[in-house]
Amino acid sequence: MLAARAEERPDATAIELVGAGRLSFAAWNQRSRAVARGLIRRGVRPGDRVVVRASGDWIAFAVGYVGVQAAGAIAVPVLASSSDEHIARVHAEAGAVGVIGDVPVGLCPGWSRTTDQIEVAQPSGPTGVAVSGADDAEILFTSGTTGRPKGVVSTHDNLTYAIRQRGADVPAREVPVRTVLHALPPATNAGQSLMLQTLSAAPHTMIVLEKFDADRVLGAVQKFRPDDVVLVPAYALALLRVEARFDLSAVRQVRTTSAPISAATLARVAELFPNASIVNMYTSTESWPARLRMRFDPGRPFSLGRAHGSSEVRIVDESGEPVATGASGSVQLRIDGVRPRRYWNDPDASASVFRSDLWVSTGDVGRLDDAGYFYLEDRSADTVNVGGRNVSTLAAEGVLEEHPDVEEAAAFGMPHPTLGQYLVATVIGSAGLDPDQVRSFAAARLGETDAPKRVVRVEQLPRNALGKVAKRELIETVSALLAREAGHGGPASDTERAVAAIWGRALDVAPATIGPDAEWLSLGGSSLEAAEVALLVGDELGRDVPERVLHTNPTLRAYAVAVDEAPRTDTSRLRPVGRAARGVTG
Repeated sequence: MLAARAEERPDATAIELVGAGRLSFAAWNQRSRAVARGLIRRGVRPGDRVVVRASGDWIAFAVGYVGVQAAGAIAVPVLASSSDEHIARVHAEAGAVGVIGDVPVGLCPGWSRTTDQIEVAQPSGPTGVAVSGADDAEILFTSGTTGRPKGVVSTHDNLTYAIRQRGADVPAREVPVRTVLHALPPATNAGQSLMLQTLSAAPHTMIVLEKFDADRVLGAVQKFRPDDVVLVPAYALALLRVEARFDLSAVRQVRTTSAPISAATLARVAELFPNASIVNMYTSTESWPARLRMRFDPGRPFSLGRAHGSSEVRIVDESGEPVATGASGSVQLRIDGVRPRRYWNDPDASASVFRSDLWVSTGDVGRLDDAGYFYLEDRSADTVNVGGRNVSTLAAEGVLEEHPDVEEAAAFGMPHPTLGQYLVATVIGSAGLDPDQVRSFAAARLGETDAPKRVVRVEQLPRNALGKVAKRELIETVSALLAREAGHGGPASDTERAVAAIWGRALDVAPATIGPDAEWLSLGGSSLEAAEVALLVGDELGRDVPERVLHTNPTLRAYAVAVDEAPRTDTSRLRPVGRAARGVTG
């Protein structure tokens, strides 16, 4: 495909690296062939794996990536920002023979050279290596839930399927060049799909920044006036925070990908790009090129769209059988006419995700409506199990981001000794953001059962290379915060001291360790103990405080205030409560 584009449009720009240079189709073709010759000279054979260490230099990456494949080998992209230990694990899992990168990776055996070193003094003619569409072209490693790298293998046919569907029947000279601007990193499914899009018969140019910076991205949009801008949710939110104003009127389409994005954020992105349609895409690294697309529709603000092209989507139960329309279940995607992906050297994992009938499990939970529109309910790994009931983090995040003071929210499960988990959310927002008021806002819309029990304000969220929130790190951070709050200072009033004593008895916790900011659920409280606390408060403090008040005022300080404001009760009608063993419901 690159050779065909080089013949049709040799001097046209394939990749514009903002502030660093451009790569024409002819130069890309010649340099990648030279790299292939250099690799063959180093002993690389068809089917060998070569790690391509990807920095923000998209030009060097593009040359090295296609060069590996032109030699008949399999490219193994990995982000340069990854640790040496991670790159070494990928190298070992793939059984790679060498590394292409700007700096050596000390823990990897074999050779390590830059693109320039490999291609120098090499001829740029055809390599003579036969490559078919059925041959493996790439192994893209992602970290599984255990942290062990898991490689997703794609054939040449799989990688190029989506772009082979575009413009095949129209002469390139008759079609205007479509320019696409982004700042996504290489060595990601989304980023590399955009790079390969330039090889379509329908002329494309990719304008890319070495790294994301909100002001620089908007400045580049104003300067280059692209047709399309591609964003991940974290980038979209960052653009919305920029105070300076730019001329973004040339953009005709804004595409969001890679992670869920709330309807509130999509509506604000539509305001930022006044002449652009907003398109969201749903897929996974495993299921690509099967995908769903949706132009943002205020009438269906929470839908991710319908199957695109020849893609199909279905929702299945635990046994793999399709569920009824509107019912929730596991999401599977399929596309006819393309060889599916698989996991590298992991047949058991492959069998559980890549079915023999071409359906691929995405690992998500969702539903379909009567018109075939898809609604993502949660990532399976993110769903919070509260006392046996699944609670959606996406639903909580979407509602929280509707609050005028909230810019971004991330919800997740915290461990609980009785319930299993409970829902907590972190938010980024304006200076006047009140976490308790934001929690009440969410509870009023979701109900107490599905609302976060605690909202914590943070300055920033930990993210991976594509801007996805690293929720494992958030759990660790919030756990440490709650532990500090639980023991920070002592009760300041008589009521706080009395409530701390009651909480301590109900939860088998020393009252001295319960500070004013200690939070009921983080201490291990549940509805069972909440009922006991309500009765003890009535019996010992003479206040009529319903059980639900503890759920809406979960810190010691807030609950003590609620106790002081509650009406007095006739304590002669109350009797001490017998204790039940924790976690035993009879």
